[in-house]
Amino acid sequence: MTSFKALLLACVLAPLGLSACSTSQAPGQYNTKTNWTSSFISKVVGGQSMPDGVNNWSCQPSAGQNPVVLIHGTFSTTMYSYGALGPALANESLCVYSMDFGAAKAGDWFQGVGAVDDSAQRIADFVISVKTATGRDKVTLIGHSQGGLIGFYYLKMLEGSKHVDRFVALAPSVNGTSIAKTPDRTLVEYCLACADQHPKSELMRRLQNGPITVPGVQYSIVVTKNDLVVLPVEKQFVQEPGVQNIYIQDVFPGKRVSHSGMLYDRDSIGMITRLVKGEQARPSTQQVQAR
Repeated sequence: MTSFKALLLACVLAPLGLSACSTSQAPGQYNTKTNWTSSFISKVVGGQSMPDGVNNWSCQPSAGQNPVVLIHGTFSTTMYSYGALGPALANESLCVYSMDFGAAKAGDWFQGVGAVDDSAQRIADFVISVKTATGRDKVTLIGHSQGGLIGFYYLKMLEGSKHVDRFVALAPSVNGTSIAKTPDRTLVEYCLACADQHPKSELMRRLQNGPITVPGVQYSIVVTKNDLVVLPVEKQFVQEPGVQNIYIQDVFPGKRVSHSGMLYDRDSIGMITRLVKGEQARPSTQQVQAR
């Protein structure tokens, strides 16, 4: 990126109070970004490729916890999607890993546009690398938006259930979204993943042939009623036995949080962290008092 582009971004965003150093950090902890824009600037201006605490390959999972693999969504990267959640999980002594995928060309600011099945295969290969590095038999998956769809596809279609114990899907496009324009990849030049996320795409037909979930995996789906991206909102849920479907607003009444905003909202992050650790979605009395 040229220095002119970096200067332009800084000048445009500075009056809005949005800077690359917009972070939250307690002593001895990893930096958590406070919003999507902060993460974006840290990547395209500051050159930060991954959130703090993510891809620490010397990390050893604590007893009872498996390594966590993050999957980002469409027009995104790990940095944009998980600039807060990634460090927050690492600050809970979890080993957190991720990779960017689905770029139309090298160096693109926005990724996750490749075919969903191709991206799922890349995640499958990455999970094996994480297992090898950590010595664990299984991982815990987190997927946001298209990342949630990729997680469901990987678990069912690529036998990912052999490698995963728990899957936390955040606003997943598991049943597609009504804002997708066409289900036909041949009519799309740039975002094949957008066509795949049409409710009537061939990929959706394959995934929805029979149950979507598979035995041996603990599924949780977290959704915000304020979502304007994956529509209709209620189709983000999977109504199958054993799936924990959760509206953020049922846990935190009155909470207004967007499709991507859930990834930077303190309450939502706390709930996601609890689900990743196998705990209840609602905070305990002690956790409420500590806030």
